[in-house]
Amino acid sequence: MILFNITCVAKDGRRTLCGPNQGRYFKATRAGAEQALRDTMANTGEDRLVEIYGKQSRGTFRVDAFDCYDHGDAKGIYVAEEDE
Repeated sequence: MILFNITCVAKDGRRTLCGPNQGRYFKATRAGAEQALRDTMANTGEDRLVEIYGKQSRGTFRVDAFDCYDHGDAKGIYVAEEDE
């Protein structure tokens, strides 16, 4: 099952989920996840997100697809380079 969520570049340089790997935080459609990203940026702001995720995350927030188990959790939290 493919679901969508917000990712960013982590301090280790890999693109990863920005939030918990729990099905309730994933969206069924890319459009739903893109709206969640817009809402997050509008309500939190990139400067605050950079305080949370680190300076390397600036400008890297986006939506990616994840292969998920039937209960909604992702099978992995990193986005492979070829997916970028």
